[in-house]
Amino acid sequence: MVALILMTASIYEIKENSEDVMKYMPVTNKVIILDAGHGGIDSGTLNDDKTILEKDINLAITHKIRELLESSGAHVILTREDDSSLYVEDGKKTIRQKYNENLKNRKKIIEESNADMFISIHMNALVGKGASKYYGAQTFYPAGKEDSIKLSKYIQQELKRIVDKTNNREVKPRDDLYLLKDNDIPSVLIECGFLSNDKEAKLLTDEKYQEKIAWSIYAGIQNYFTTK
Repeated sequence: MVALILMTASIYEIKENSEDVMKYMPVTNKVIILDAGHGGIDSGTLNDDKTILEKDINLAITHKIRELLESSGAHVILTREDDSSLYVEDGKKTIRQKYNENLKNRKKIIEESNADMFISIHMNALVGKGASKYYGAQTFYPAGKEDSIKLSKYIQQELKRIVDKTNNREVKPRDDLYLLKDNDIPSVLIECGFLSNDKEAKLLTDEKYQEKIAWSIYAGIQNYFTTK
């Protein structure tokens, strides 16, 4: 089991042997919601020259995680499959009303899907003097939720091990994130890196780097279910 989770085999080797892997992977038959943050009119954060949009990287990484999970027998629900947002356009809504409806509809998916886990994918950014020096992926969880804390630690460990061994960021509670509040299932939000850091922003657009992030999150999920 450990050999499967350690990054000794490639993503593609797991895909090619998915029928055998599915027989004993911890995520087999688990229902996992993957939320690619933002989308549609909401681009999320941007890099300094506004050429890299958070929403696009979120979606790319989410699809990669989905592929890994499904190849291991999990059932994956996406809050969005493409560059869209979850609201009904009637020509009357304000931007804020659209944003709020989008969040409420994502929350509805969490509440009604009978899922085993919720994972939200985002990018980070800071503004102001010295902002560009900050880097590194970080995992957030709702305060006081032990299963979510456990999941966040597994994912953060894998992000450090696989993506960047110099990343000393630790998991943190967030009480202000609507999609993490009051969920009955393990729920985390992962900021996969800083678009305000030029070097990291460039890496985050690279498909191979995105695969490493996806693998880290996938491995963290596997480790969580292994110990359940």
